[in-house]
Amino acid sequence: MKEILLSELIEQTENCIRSFEHSQSTFYQYQLGWRAFTEYFCETHQVTFSTQLAEKYIYDLKVKLDAGSIKMWRYQLYRISACWLIEYFEQGNIIWKYHKQPRTNQISQPAYILLQKEYLDNLKIEGLSYSTIQYYANISRQFLKYLEQQKINNITDIQLDHIRLFIPFISKRYQPTSMGTVFSRMRSFLRFLEKKDGTLPYLSGVIPSSWGGKTGIIPTITPAEEQELLKSVDITTPGGKRNYAMLLLALRTGLRSIDIIQLKLKDIHWENNFIEIIQEKTNVPLVLPLLVDVGNAIADYILNGRPDSQQSYIFLRIRAPFQNLVEHTTCYDISDKTMKEAGIRQGKGERRGFHCLRHSVASRLLAEETPLPVISSILGHRDKDSTKVYLSTDLEHLRICGLNLNGIEVNREELR
Repeated sequence: MKEILLSELIEQTENCIRSFEHSQSTFYQYQLGWRAFTEYFCETHQVTFSTQLAEKYIYDLKVKLDAGSIKMWRYQLYRISACWLIEYFEQGNIIWKYHKQPRTNQISQPAYILLQKEYLDNLKIEGLSYSTIQYYANISRQFLKYLEQQKINNITDIQLDHIRLFIPFISKRYQPTSMGTVFSRMRSFLRFLEKKDGTLPYLSGVIPSSWGGKTGIIPTITPAEEQELLKSVDITTPGGKRNYAMLLLALRTGLRSIDIIQLKLKDIHWENNFIEIIQEKTNVPLVLPLLVDVGNAIADYILNGRPDSQQSYIFLRIRAPFQNLVEHTTCYDISDKTMKEAGIRQGKGERRGFHCLRHSVASRLLAEETPLPVISSILGHRDKDSTKVYLSTDLEHLRICGLNLNGIEVNREELR
């Protein structure tokens, strides 16, 4: 959409949102928000919609909230009502999601905002997945915010020392095992800047080609913990049936959380007992056997717990709107809550996301002496070497590799 009357946009957005099956009272609240939004546009003598003016409206709301002139509930209502309009204007559709508070580390320089948008548009042209682009966006945003903090307001002023100092700055925010990926994303953004402005020095060359951080131990859960985890889920409720099926999928197949929440009804081939998907992260096809307990759990949820919906996705929200789960944090919240109820991995700093369950699949397969290439194909790794990190979980076979000190005895004089 290039230009549209605000009244027409509100009407189209309203029709789109009706498919969310909100209650009439909730829908009435949105209408109040759009009425306030319309009044704001009238005050500026604007009749056609403008994303820039809508974003300024949200900013002004936050200023009023901080000043105490409006209450939190009004701010949240008016803000989400405006967000719906922006999304429909830019996308022509609305996908239900939680509109979180803006990040405190958002970049503010208009030139940097446009620069990052251009960079992300290039990544889309390259065919990268949405989740991968979000990771690139996060790294590039942190770098641009760092430049703002250093009073560097133009990319032509970037020097090699800015890159060198940014490396220890960002390394404090990530695990050592993640720094290789961080550097790869950072190198991509710097190459984009170099291509955009030919006068810049060779910035990407400052980024290390490897990271010397220590290799962490891959987090897993034991078979006993797995049983406690599954037992703690109340499968008599619709939400419990959904969560149980999702946890079992992760524990038995090793699917990534993004692939679990995007699993569709057509991906389950019941007659032939297999699951077939295109992986979100790698865009590579993956076929997995539909194990009996996994199939039973999914079937129980579909028949006895899933809301009556025309959605093609299997796992849906418990409450209206009955849309598919779109946030990675949904999976983390499920596993974190379930592990807490089961008393598993509650130590400080212990990871409790779905990825921990994925690691457990690899650990179990290694213990059963499954060849690494087979494990790699089951987990859907594009690079077979990625599976080698799971070797640290196979303690029994690692003990076999241990060397004793026989044959290298020394006397007391040699020890001095």
